[in-house]
Amino acid sequence: MPYGEAGSIKVTDGDESEEGELVVLLIIVVAICGALVGLGVLFFLVYVCTSIARRIRSWVFGVDDDGFSERMRSRLLPDEDSRQSYELARAFERQYPYGSIDTQLTSEQQTQIREKGVDAWEFVVNLDVNAMLQSKTEVLFMGGENCVQTNLPLPKANSVYYFEVKLVEKPADVNMWIGLATKPYPAWRMTGWNKYSAGYCVNNGSVHQNSPFKGAHIGEQLFVGDILGIGYQPRSGVVWFSRNGRRFKAVLSGMLYDLFPTISADGPCSFSANFGQRGFVFIEANVKRWGFGPVEGSIAPPPVYGANQNTILLETAAPSSEDDNSDDAD
Repeated sequence: MPYGEAGSIKVTDGDESEEGELVVLLIIVVAICGALVGLGVLFFLVYVCTSIARRIRSWVFGVDDDGFSERMRSRLLPDEDSRQSYELARAFERQYPYGSIDTQLTSEQQTQIREKGVDAWEFVVNLDVNAMLQSKTEVLFMGGENCVQTNLPLPKANSVYYFEVKLVEKPADVNMWIGLATKPYPAWRMTGWNKYSAGYCVNNGSVHQNSPFKGAHIGEQLFVGDILGIGYQPRSGVVWFSRNGRRFKAVLSGMLYDLFPTISADGPCSFSANFGQRGFVFIEANVKRWGFGPVEGSIAPPPVYGANQNTILLETAAPSSEDDNSDDAD
């Protein structure tokens, strides 16, 4: 066979080889796409079946999405007031699901933090809350079930943020809950009793997360003068607590939300919060600077009244008074 004919045969074999590789590649791509579609259909079916099962369980056994049957809820909510509070709170959750209100830090709020530093955070007392602000970070509850939150959420730039709350006044029969929650939060509910919240009960050291029924005893009872610390790790959603500078081992997880310091009580009491404007009793938080922001922002605080007598205004005003006296003498 001549050389030219042999060369043409080799070229033909190469084309067939490339076509075969393309066919194999196409088969692989189709198989991968089919597998992905199959997984998507499977997940969809699982979701649908789970939703149907939840509805059937609710219809047949009276079990709601909180995982408790009607009979169990009736036992855990023995009086009409507690049951009404629970039902109103569930209606509140349906009306304001997480994400219905944008609570991320805006550019204006970030500018406010740069200007004021940690002083940008303060508690807000709404009109429907029976409480009074004694300062930006000091609140007096005056009776009934009330809850207050800060104006700004916790930042997320650093790995850990921390704040402390001191019990200033609290009768023994008043229950107080300290923790974190999303906004808006029911103004009459204890912290940790509703979705997207975690609260520490200072009366017995128990912690509730997203439910008034499910709690875990992780700490100790607190008394007037004691300080509860709350740590938050925004990248993992972990929340932990400390008492008088000693950290408890147990942690809560899954709190990957825009969270606000949230404090509630069912009677008269008062507290003082420290977001980093002064030293923490938990030493590690001071060393690693876990406060919400710098102690001083870009805007210097106003001078203390009467601290500086030799001001320019006084120095320039003195000759004027002497001139007036000389005029009177003339």
